[in-house]
Amino acid sequence: MRKVLYCLLSAVIIYIVISPIASEVQASSPKIAVLFSKTSEDYANAVHPGGTYKGQQVSPKVDYSSTLDKELKAFHMYKQQGFDVTKIYEKDLNNLQTLSKYDAIVFAHTVMTNHQQRENIKLYIRSGGGAIFAFQMARNEAAHYPQPNKMDLSPLIYHVESWVMEWDNLTEVFQSRFIDDVVLRRPTISNMSSTHPIIRNTTKELGKSTINITKSYDDWVEIIKPWKSGNAVPILHFTNFSLTDKPTLMNSQKFGAAHAINYGKGRIVQTGFKIMDHIQVSADANWEDHTKGLSFDGTGGDKDASVFMKHSLNWVSEKHHDDMKRQYNVSLSSSNVSSYLAPSKQFVFYSTVTVKNNGNVPARGTLKLEILNSNGNVIGKGHERYLPGLAADTTTDNADRKDISTHAEKYQVFLPGNLPAGTYTIRTAFVEGRADRKNSDEKFTTASEVKTLIRSNGANRATIGSVPFFFDVTKSGGGYFDIQNLHAIGIVKGYQGIFNPTGTLTRIQATEMILRSLDIIPSASATIQASDIKKGDYGYAVLATGARHGIISLQNGRINAHLPINRADMARALVNGFKLQGFSKNEFKDISASHPYYKDIQALYMMGITTGYEDQTFRPNGSVSRKNFSQFLNRALQANSK
Repeated sequence: MRKVLYCLLSAVIIYIVISPIASEVQASSPKIAVLFSKTSEDYANAVHPGGTYKGQQVSPKVDYSSTLDKELKAFHMYKQQGFDVTKIYEKDLNNLQTLSKYDAIVFAHTVMTNHQQRENIKLYIRSGGGAIFAFQMARNEAAHYPQPNKMDLSPLIYHVESWVMEWDNLTEVFQSRFIDDVVLRRPTISNMSSTHPIIRNTTKELGKSTINITKSYDDWVEIIKPWKSGNAVPILHFTNFSLTDKPTLMNSQKFGAAHAINYGKGRIVQTGFKIMDHIQVSADANWEDHTKGLSFDGTGGDKDASVFMKHSLNWVSEKHHDDMKRQYNVSLSSSNVSSYLAPSKQFVFYSTVTVKNNGNVPARGTLKLEILNSNGNVIGKGHERYLPGLAADTTTDNADRKDISTHAEKYQVFLPGNLPAGTYTIRTAFVEGRADRKNSDEKFTTASEVKTLIRSNGANRATIGSVPFFFDVTKSGGGYFDIQNLHAIGIVKGYQGIFNPTGTLTRIQATEMILRSLDIIPSASATIQASDIKKGDYGYAVLATGARHGIISLQNGRINAHLPINRADMARALVNGFKLQGFSKNEFKDISASHPYYKDIQALYMMGITTGYEDQTFRPNGSVSRKNFSQFLNRALQANSK
């Protein structure tokens, strides 16, 4: 009996002594990174003249306070608050896998980034990462860093041409429109009636109901406004100021000074004012300015600001199940369509095309209209209209009234006067992508509409009608709208009015569809060393071009063009073709981390292109039907706009 009691007591003592230590080991604290950007630091001290560029007034670039000191403040503040903090650098932004190691990243006055770095930051957050953007995140293009004694043309507005896309490809993360840069005199930043966890926890720790962060002089702030379709929540506001250079705009307390935002599976906090100016830390560091970690003269609310930043980081880095799904949805429609023989003896075609953003992310691209003959050759072409920004909102109460979600364009196309009798195709398309981006994975048609133009023998007026659709594709059969869109774009063609949606897709068919999606013409110079196909054989150029782009690869020395493509190869083909990236904590039961296509499958899952099966399997060796591949392909088009 004594032995039993002794064992029980020993077990209790061991549990009491060991369990706290064990719990500390098990409860891993979030891994936090603070970015130190040499380019942003150099830019802060640069001075450049003002002037005029393409009709736009360019303000002189003045010497700013040290960006390095703000980064050092953030690093030491969070370290002293007990976070597991490390420094990262610009090179780390070039690799999404490097970023994926961290639960949250802090960007303190990170002005300068390039297109790929912004894309990686966007995908990092979309995949579930957290971020703090402490003022003016990535509003300048590092590739256009200003040259000595030249105007500063690095602000993205000069390159993306629209405030709708003020942060270029990072814009959709903010779920907001950029309004303006505004000067406020003696501003006060406070919470109003926010019940957000960040505010609740901040006020609780401060022991008061109101956060007050103040400045006693004039200061520039960023004004943004959340889209109705998004979920950016203002948690701090510009509640008071004595004077402003934009009195009409700043006529109420409606604008947020800080926002909490969900994007994809990630969370961010954005501040539109220089919050790091208010914070002070005591640390032995290589400070650049004379302040040496102190808050700036004339600022108030050091503790309020630092506690707010603490709970902001807690919120973005904590484990959660949020998923603000990205919805890219651009639609096209034509009206006032007519075609007739004009007095000039030319056939003329008229149309008004309306493009509308129905999704929750901004879009930009080129509107095109072409008329094709039965051989697919263009016989009439309308002008191309580049739209630098279609907002994910219908609100128009912004500073410059340029924040549109719908655009209507009138087209007039002249056709040959001797237009033979027959049926022609009118194809209207929206080609997603920035005008100056040339890569095949960054510019592709995401939406299209087709109509027929029929001229009878000797008729002076043509008839406009609907293009026949596949009679074996029904709305109840699944994938209807995906197949319809790909058909309108010209990616799927079918055979004699039949699509065969449940039929198995071959490897050459999948390759051809992806190449068409990327507008890549099979190259006669492309080669492939396969034992089962040679140059001159049917499909050789398609397969060789596909291999060149990583869309298809050899299997034991064979290309196996007419065998079914399996789901794993489908994942690799889409990822390589569209240069998709992403990581996910989801694990399919039949896909281990050692699977050669593990990262490809995880990327498709993160981007919502595939969901797997209900039993949590992916079935990598399973075949892909024509209907399912159309769904995957259409989602890839819509999931990867940049």
